[in-house]
Amino acid sequence: MQIVYDYIVTTVIFFLIFSFSVASLLNIVETPMRHVTEQQLTTRAETVLGNILGYMGDPGNWGDNISFRPENLKALGLSKDFKADVIYDLDPSKLSRLLPINTGASLDKDAIYKLLNLGREYRFSLHMTPVLNVSVRPTRYYQNYATEFLVTITTHEKTPVGNVKLSVYIITAYIEKGANPVLIYNSTGTTINYTRWDGGANFNYTSFFKDILDHHLPGNIKFAGSLLVVIGDFFGMRTMFVYPSSTVESEVDQWMQGIIVGNYLIFIDPQPPTRIPFEKGKNMTVANEYTFNDVILTGMTNSSAGINFPWLAQHDGTRFQVYELSYLEPDIYGACIVAFSRGKYFLVIFPRIPNLVDFGESVIPRGTRVVGIRRVVFVENMAFFADFYFWRTSG
Repeated sequence: MQIVYDYIVTTVIFFLIFSFSVASLLNIVETPMRHVTEQQLTTRAETVLGNILGYMGDPGNWGDNISFRPENLKALGLSKDFKADVIYDLDPSKLSRLLPINTGASLDKDAIYKLLNLGREYRFSLHMTPVLNVSVRPTRYYQNYATEFLVTITTHEKTPVGNVKLSVYIITAYIEKGANPVLIYNSTGTTINYTRWDGGANFNYTSFFKDILDHHLPGNIKFAGSLLVVIGDFFGMRTMFVYPSSTVESEVDQWMQGIIVGNYLIFIDPQPPTRIPFEKGKNMTVANEYTFNDVILTGMTNSSAGINFPWLAQHDGTRFQVYELSYLEPDIYGACIVAFSRGKYFLVIFPRIPNLVDFGESVIPRGTRVVGIRRVVFVENMAFFADFYFWRTSG
């Protein structure tokens, strides 16, 4: 009997020694394997982000070619030109097709993954924000119109930034009523100021609004809206922000946003249909382009693009209006037009350089191993942080 017990004890001891040896061996092997897997994920993430930011795509002009359908794109790339250095210079027309306004010119998420050959195995999130954060708050009103503003500049960590050079102007659009109503765009000259230690700077446009309001009979003009355009420059790091100013303290002017593709303006046509007030007897009105230094009026026609390219006029059950600019200034930040619907005039704003760009996944799954990469990119001399998060969905 004693011999049997000895065999059992010996067997148990041998089994324990064998188990601990195998576990130790697996742990030794697993560590470098895990390191290799993470390195492979990082390498794949770097490659994918490099293709997105440094490649023009195929064809290279897929961003501004209004006749080009997204499903015909052969390869995705956001670069403006062939990248021969470490600076990423992105094409604003390509970014417009990635905005969350779902038009017939837009690229959807599934198409992006297919173009990048990611299949179902990998997913990512790309978030672009200006290097400098700009916020605007009205501080005074004249006859219910915002006339004075506090502009504040901070970092992404909400730290105030002093000594930022701010170039600011305001655009106002209004209708002079009468037998033949006239659409008028009015703009101030550029005001220069520098932020204080707390990141703030004040701008006063009370006299500008008084000149408009006090020289017309009450009820003789109808405001469509105002835009405060802010350009910040911090030792070459430029940012721009457009604020649709409010007419009363608790209510922001009604406004809509569209996209610019090439020389074309595209926006959703709500119900009842939006009317663009063309001058009587003419098939042309004006759009207001705002640049880094000036405001420019450009002729705008009711484009036939919606007829020639029906996927732009109707997409996913939604109607869109398409207008053509006679000329697009090369350095514009955006454009705006006056529209009329439901008895109200309002502005439709078309940012050529978006303040924020998000595409890919909106949520990163919990417990997933994620590679994060940050790059500084430029869009028409404006500096952005591009934060890229990449992960594997299986394996």
